[in-house]
Amino acid sequence: MTDFVISLPGTLRRDLTELGRSRLLGALRGTDPRRVGSDPQDLEVLTEHEGESTFTVRVEVAADDSAEAEREAVLLGLRALKAAGFDEQTVLLGQPVVTAIDIARDGAVERVGDPASSRDLA
Repeated sequence: MTDFVISLPGTLRRDLTELGRSRLLGALRGTDPRRVGSDPQDLEVLTEHEGESTFTVRVEVAADDSAEAEREAVLLGLRALKAAGFDEQTVLLGQPVVTAIDIARDGAVERVGDPASSRDLA
């Protein structure tokens, strides 16, 4: 199994209230992307894009490959959004994206698109 950080973008069709935000973050507890490897992540589990109705949820999942990780992230995101009071009529999810992969046995993290990364992730 490999640890992946998956970014899941979305669009809200109604406002995210403080209570909804609290429930969403509560449902995502334990999937915080900062746990991948020994390298602290600078990613928040939820980013709301100011002045827009868009957001990004970032979760850590363990999976055999990126496709499985993306599927698991979508399921986690949907469950969390449902806990926050959203459904398929009130939120649209975009395509999940692999943001980081913990592939090293020593816990080092490879960030996708990071020019400082020395490993070929292709």
